[in-house]
Amino acid sequence: MPDTATQDITSKELIETPHGVQESIKMDLLEMIQEGTDPFEIIYAVARYLETASAERGYAQHIIDNIHTVYGTALGNKKPLEDEISELDTRQQRIQAYLDTTKKDETVTEDERSRLNFSIKAHQRKIERLKELLSKSEK
Repeated sequence: MPDTATQDITSKELIETPHGVQESIKMDLLEMIQEGTDPFEIIYAVARYLETASAERGYAQHIIDNIHTVYGTALGNKKPLEDEISELDTRQQRIQAYLDTTKKDETVTEDERSRLNFSIKAHQRKIERLKELLSKSEK
C-alpha cells in the first residue's frame, strides 16, 4: 500500500497539472465552436493539441492526411480538398522559389534541379486532380 505522502503527491499532480492543460483545450474547443469554426479546423486543432500533449511527432499530420484522403478524396467533402490543394500549392511555391533563388548557385546540381522540377510537376498534377474532385463535389 503506498504511503500517504506519495498518495498526496500523486493526487495533487492529477488535480493540478492535467487539469490546467485540459481546461485550456476545453476552453479553446468551446471558443472555436462558439465562433462557428469549421468542424475540420476543430479536428485539426485537437490533433495538434494531442500531438503536443503526447509528444508524438507527426501525429497531427497523420490525422490531417487521413482526413484529406477519406473525407476529401473519397467522400468529396469540400473543406479537406481545399485544404490539401492549399498545402500542395504552398509547397510547390516554396520549391519554385528555391529553384528561382538558386538559379546561379553552383552548389545545386543539375540532378537536384531535375528532381525539384519533377516535384513541382507532381504537385501540379495532384493539384489538378484534386481540383477536378472538388468541382465534382460541388455539383
